[in-house]
Amino acid sequence: MSPEADYRQNVCDRYRAFQNETVELKDALRGMKLNVLMGAYNGSYFNYDNEHGINAAYSGIAASLMDELARRAGFTWRSSFGIFTDPRGAAFNETWTDVLAWGVESYDLNVDWWASNVERLNLGVAYTKPWYDSSVILVGKEEPEEIIDNTIEWNDFWNWTKPFTVEVWLTTFGTIILSGFVYMLLEWMNDEIDGRNTWRWFIDNLFLSAINATQAYEYGTPRSFPSKIYATSMALWALILTATYTANLASLLVDRRSPPLEIETLAEATVFAYPICTVAGTNADAYLQKYYPSARRQPTATLEDMYKGVNSGQCAFAVDVVQSWLANKDKRKYNPNCDLEWVGDGRIVTPNAAGFATKADAGFKCTGLVRDVINFHMEQMIEDGTVDKAWEFENRRYQNVDCDSFRPELLDELNAAEAAAGGAATRRRNLLSRQHDIIAASLPRRRRLKSSTKAAASSAVLEGAEAGQMELETMIGSFFIHWALMALAVLVALCKMVYQTWVFPSTTESKKPQTFDVENKNLHHALDTKKPHTVETNGGYLFSNNLMKGRLNEDLEVEFRDDGGLTDGMLTDSGLQHQIEELKYLFEKSEAVRVKENQNLQSKMDMMIQENQDLRSQLAIVIGQMQREDDLRVRHV
Repeated sequence: MSPEADYRQNVCDRYRAFQNETVELKDALRGMKLNVLMGAYNGSYFNYDNEHGINAAYSGIAASLMDELARRAGFTWRSSFGIFTDPRGAAFNETWTDVLAWGVESYDLNVDWWASNVERLNLGVAYTKPWYDSSVILVGKEEPEEIIDNTIEWNDFWNWTKPFTVEVWLTTFGTIILSGFVYMLLEWMNDEIDGRNTWRWFIDNLFLSAINATQAYEYGTPRSFPSKIYATSMALWALILTATYTANLASLLVDRRSPPLEIETLAEATVFAYPICTVAGTNADAYLQKYYPSARRQPTATLEDMYKGVNSGQCAFAVDVVQSWLANKDKRKYNPNCDLEWVGDGRIVTPNAAGFATKADAGFKCTGLVRDVINFHMEQMIEDGTVDKAWEFENRRYQNVDCDSFRPELLDELNAAEAAAGGAATRRRNLLSRQHDIIAASLPRRRRLKSSTKAAASSAVLEGAEAGQMELETMIGSFFIHWALMALAVLVALCKMVYQTWVFPSTTESKKPQTFDVENKNLHHALDTKKPHTVETNGGYLFSNNLMKGRLNEDLEVEFRDDGGLTDGMLTDSGLQHQIEELKYLFEKSEAVRVKENQNLQSKMDMMIQENQDLRSQLAIVIGQMQREDDLRVRHV
């Protein structure tokens, strides 16, 4: 950029002619050779190179709009234009604003998409009618589509185990087995074996421990204090275990993972410190630095580099403008996998518009007239749809993937088609036609689901359920409480046994449970034959109360004799006394049943006697009739 360059013409005579109404505004530049500065940098909308000049096949939308303005206003520009390139290189080390300010000072018209801001207006820059939507937006990757697989796999049969980790399950099973052994120990220490052999005793307690772990309490009413401590501990542990399992299972089945945060605004991306790519020196970049100074800004040299940053994952988002996004979203150079989206479904970060630029000069060289004439014809071009058609042609010409119908599996075919086309400008239309033929066979645009939808919750059973599993570190407290209370129960039972054995052995010996051995043959014989028998207990203290029930009756006389010192039926043990009381109750109940049966028999006998009397009366009547018939027969003879 040469400070001495001055190609801005004085058009004050034309302005005075317009003021004198000798010429209309629309014709005020007719016949003039306009000196224009055109942007010819990488990514610009003017196709120009130093070797060939303006591209003969297609000069770009900026040149197309200038051609239409020249046709309508009657000026020329193609033989009197200059170009500028990216000013941020080492050769210039300038900003875009510097280029803009120099351009409007040195040329009649600066042709590019110049966005308006306060700094540029303060430098004396005036803008034409906007032809470019430079509203700032946020661009990011779409959430990948969540596919719900309804096929049943082997892992599906084990979903019920998901609430706990393997360590928790192993600890649970180990605690159930340990609980069974502890209750066996308590029964042994309190002489509550009830005549079972060791295997059956173990199986019964293991079964009760497993059932109680599901909160189905089956221990009944414990008789000893240690057993009551154990039962309380078991009930409390089962409550915590089942409540935790049920709640976690419901949580995993309904919503197994929290939906990821969905960023919808630039403010949210800044707060959560997502890296944001920008094109350094652009109006969007300046906006980000001014209003979001804490954002994790990742400046890039070109627009292509910015989009590469998002596609590669270097940046989570990119700050772009609307028209740039609309022009580039269907170009594989910027959106190769069709997985970029306008974040927020059309949300604008800040509205803005861009157009050509001139010097704000109303009297020195009257450059304001150039702006007014351009505005007049640009307004007509906007109203009659010329600008929209120019954009449609621009976007369609460079589009090489149709993201509205894109499927990822077509990417290889598109690459092959592009390679076959050779990249030559003359074969570009052929390439685009071949790509459309490929895409025509594809399905309609797939609807990408957000992570917070039902698909994410459904897939978490197979992929993300482990994140919600209860680990041993979380559950260890409930196990420790149960283990501690079981240890306390065993300690209390041990102290009781030591107390009864060593502290007061004389008073405790006679208080051992006095029960009958279910294996005693004499007792079985007495029960079977209902005859008086003497039952030897051999000093034993076993008694099967269940066996006695329903088999003793009022006709059985059994004398109990204990070689351990009990004589004359002096039973002092409270447990045995309770059993004797129960036997008495059974005897009384049996007696009541027998009396009732006798009453029923008596009633039946009374009924039979009554029937016998009725039969006798009937027989007497029959005999009387027979006698009368005999008397009549004798008289007749």
